[in-house]
Parts: sequence; structure tokens; C-alpha cells
Amino acid sequence: MDPYSVQREAQVLYSTYISSFARRSINVKTEIRREVYNKLQPAFEELFDRVEEHVLDILLEPWTQLNQRDKESFQQVPVHEEQRYFFNTEYRELLRLCKESKEHQRRISKQQQQRSMNLPISIEPFPLKRSRNAGLWSKVAAVFRGYRLLTLLRQPQEIGHFMTSLKENDASIHLSCWLDLERYKVISKTDKSFRQEKSTMIVKKYLNEDYFFGPGSPATEKQQKDILVKAGGEEKLQSETLSNRVAIAIQEIIRPYLEETWMPVFLSSKEFVERHKVKEKEKIKSDDRAAQLNRIKARKASQMSTSRDILLFRRALLNPSTCKQFQDYVSVKGELLENDVRFWVEVQRYKDLCHSHSSMVIIQHKISTIINCFINSSIPPSVQINISHDQARRILERRRELGPYIFREAQIAVFSELLKLWPKFQVLSRNLSKAKLIPLLQEKRAKHRAKIRKQRRLEEEESERKLQLLQEEREKQESCVSSEKDERDSNNESEQKDVSKMPRRSHSSFSIQRTMSLQLDSQIFQRPQSSLMIHAEPLLWSYSKYMEDQQKEGEDVLSLLENSASTDSDSSILSVNSKEGSQVPSIASTRRFTKMNRRVKTCPNPGPRRSIPAI
Repeated sequence: MDPYSVQREAQVLYSTYISSFARRSINVKTEIRREVYNKLQPAFEELFDRVEEHVLDILLEPWTQLNQRDKESFQQVPVHEEQRYFFNTEYRELLRLCKESKEHQRRISKQQQQRSMNLPISIEPFPLKRSRNAGLWSKVAAVFRGYRLLTLLRQPQEIGHFMTSLKENDASIHLSCWLDLERYKVISKTDKSFRQEKSTMIVKKYLNEDYFFGPGSPATEKQQKDILVKAGGEEKLQSETLSNRVAIAIQEIIRPYLEETWMPVFLSSKEFVERHKVKEKEKIKSDDRAAQLNRIKARKASQMSTSRDILLFRRALLNPSTCKQFQDYVSVKGELLENDVRFWVEVQRYKDLCHSHSSMVIIQHKISTIINCFINSSIPPSVQINISHDQARRILERRRELGPYIFREAQIAVFSELLKLWPKFQVLSRNLSKAKLIPLLQEKRAKHRAKIRKQRRLEEEESERKLQLLQEEREKQESCVSSEKDERDSNNESEQKDVSKMPRRSHSSFSIQRTMSLQLDSQIFQRPQSSLMIHAEPLLWSYSKYMEDQQKEGEDVLSLLENSASTDSDSSILSVNSKEGSQVPSIASTRRFTKMNRRVKTCPNPGPRRSIPAI
């Protein structure tokens, strides 16, 4: 909204109708005039509320007189009773007879005119009325007995079904001929080539001995001769273009034949009746839907507030006591409605600040306070009033551009929501006195708040219970992991103690222990991958450390051999054991290497193993 355009429009209205020297003055009071003048800059939507109320009071009397005069004139209008009939079968038959009588009179007058001018009289007999086949039409439901060929032509789907029914009975040529003649009549006479082509096609296809002039023709012999006379003979019929007059005469012969012979069969078929039932149901549904929409529109129209209701509601919100009562009333109707009332009042105070010409620092501080409380609150939800997030984002992004009208759209949206509840509050306030109304509202508000607190407490307890269950499950998993780790450490310590108790090893005992260590390592590697991943320690293996361990083992073996060299009887055995020990690592070294190899299972290509030379 452009503040300049709004200001200019307000000044034009003031100078035209309200000022003391206005050329179209509405004679408002001086007090109202001064109030409007003081609030003219900036101009808000409630600027002319009191002026509007003054105008409504003035117009009320002539409006009442006009309504009274209309009532009196309506009572004086004479009432004429008129009896009308529906467009039923008898009325259709009467119209057809009237039309035929007019055609007959026209032909008689034409013949008399030709006699007076000594011209050859063309024989145009009155079409014989075919007697209806009472047996076939008796099977048709009374609702469909007024149907004619033109009735089906107005329904494209039904004429298609009628053509299908005729094809099943090898009688589709009658309807095809009638439709082709109908299309031929529409062709313009200026388009001679196309008209001649269409006429030739109709003559070859229908006006021959196989159909119209044959034994299975819908026309009698007399009617066939009359058609030839109208066409100017058989030679002209074959050579010249078919006239519209002849086409109409042929149609008037085919149409009664279809209506009397084949239409009763079609209208009495089960398929047609079922389709009509479906259409009737759809029509009833559409009528009900239309009636429901009309009722909704009427209800909305009855609920639409007048200008006076809007003015009274604004005045009530500006009254502190009424505003407090209404605030207590709407607090139980919705979660944010109470904040809507507060927001509307705060925006009105902001407008008063603008009209009082306060400093821009105070006005901007008021704007920031309103935004932080209701539109961008630090307490969830961030939008504390009934406006869309797009409106809230627009207020935050265009805060500098909107000027004094920054809260206009939000205030209108909030006002429209509160106005819906105003009529019910008025009914409640009229039925109860003020001494009873205030305690009742406060009691309802207290119950509503207690209900909300109970609901929130239940939600918090539920969330705490779920969190506690998660913690218990986590503790169980951690205890299982720690127990497995302790058990594994204890097994390793017991194995190391057993190994330390063995001072010397023979070749057989060493092979047995090596086999046991390999079996133990194979059991370790056969554990599930998940347990290995859970208890895995950080990767500490490297090739250099491995080589250092191998050298230390070699030095230990050498020192062991030197200490045992004093005994001559055991020297050979010790030398053999030392050779085997240099080539095959000990049980502890084998287990340590296996453990390292398990840790570095994912290391890329650590290189070939280097064997220690025998001593």
C-alpha cells in the first residue's frame, strides 16, 4: 500500500464531505470533524468510522420509509390467478395438429393463387397421419411416451445408442438417410460443387429401388409417386441437384416411420431404462448439491456483518472492560485467539502513537516490541497470532517499505477471525448480567487452562518414559559389552600364566601347544563380525614394530642357548630346539602375531614375512 496515495485519498474525502467549507458537506459535528482532522496523517482504515455512523443514522429514516411504502404498494397490487399446463404429450399433439392445419391452409391458398394465374398446380397432398402402433407404445413407460426423434437428437449420446439399436435390427439406413438429408439442407446454395456431390451421393445411396423406391421403403406407393412429381421426374432426380423441398418431404416420411416403428422398441429396452435411471440419480445429486450450495451461500450472506456491526465491534474492543470479557470468552475457543485480541489492541496503541506525532525512536521501539511478541516470538510457535507465515515473513522483510501500514494486513486478518465470534458473545452477554458473566467466563478459562496443563503434563510424562526406556536399553548394551571384554581379558591373563610356568619345551610338547594356539586363533576368527567390530581396539600394528619383535625373540633364544651350553648331555637337544625355535615362533609370539594380524585385517599389503635365520 502506497502511503502517499492513501493520504491523498483521505484528504480528498475530508475536503469534499467533512470540512466546514466542503461543497458536499454532510453536516458532521465539530467534534467529529476535529477528530478526523487530527488523525488524518497517517490515515488508517478506522479514520471515518464516526462519519460513517453519522451517515447511517441519517439514511436510516428514509430507508425505513421506503420499505414501508414498498409493503403498502405490494398489498395494493391485485392478484390474478392463472392456470398453466405442463408440456405434456397431449399438449405436444395439439401443437403438431395446429402446425399441420397451418401448412394445409398455406397449400390451399397457394393452389388458389396458381389457378388464378393459370399455372400448373403441383399436387401436394396433406400428409396422412399414421396411426400409432398401440401394441409397441404400450410397452414404453409413461415417462418416455412423449419422446420424439428430435428429443433424441438433442441428446448426442442417446442418438448414438439409437443408431446402435437400429444396426442390431438391420434398420440403420432409415436414420442414416434422415441425418444425411438434414446435413444436406444446411449446405449453402452458393457452394454448388459440394452440394451437387452430396446430392449425387444421397440419390445413389438412398433414392433407389434398394431402399426408398423399393418394397422395403418407409413410404407408400402414393408417397413415392408424389416425391417423383416434386423432383420433376426420375431423370431430373438422377441428373439435377436435389432441392430442399424434396429433402424435407422425404424426411417427413422417414421420421414418422422411425417414431412409430423403431423408437418404441428402443425406449422400452432395458439398457435405455437403466441409463435413464442413472441420469435421474445424477440429476438428483446435482440438484441436491446446487441446493446445498445455495443454502451455504444464504447462510454466509446471513452471517455477513453489516457496517454498523463492524463499528460496534471496534468500539467494544477499545473499551477495556468489554475487551477483557471478550478476551476471556475467546480464550477457550482457540489457542491463539486470546493473543489476537491483545495484538489488535497493541496495534491500535501503535496507531495512536503515530497520530500523537511521537519521535521515530519511540515508534520504532513499539514496532519492534509488537514483532518480537506476536510475529517473531522467541517462544514457540514463532507466530503467536492467526496469520499466515507468508504475511509474517512479509512484515519482517518489508518492515522499512510498508511504513505506518506495516501491521495493516495482519490486523485485518485477526479482526475478521474475531468478528466471527462476536455475535455469540453478544447473545451470551445479553442473557446474563455483568455480575454473572465475569465469574462464568473466568471459571471457563480456568478449566480450559487446567485441561491444557494436564494434557501437556501427560505428554511430558510420556516423553520421559520413552527416554528412560531408551537409556535402559543403552545401559544393557553397555553392560553386555563390558562383561564380554572382562571375560576375554581374564582368558588372556590365564593363558599367559600357563605359558610362563613352562621353563622348557620339547619338540612334541611345542607342536601340541602350537596346535592348541592355532585352534584358539581359529575360534577367535570364527566369531561373528559384529562382535569383532564392537570390541575392536585402535590399529597399532606396523611392519617396523613387527620386525623389532622378531629380533627381540631371536635375541631371547640366543641368550637361552648360551645359558644352557654348560650341560654337555643336553647340548644336542638344545641346539635342535633352538633351530626349531628360530624357524617357528613360540606360542606367545604366535598368539601375539595372530592378534596383530587380526587388528590389521584391513591394512593394505604389509609386505612379505621375513624369516629369522636358524642358529
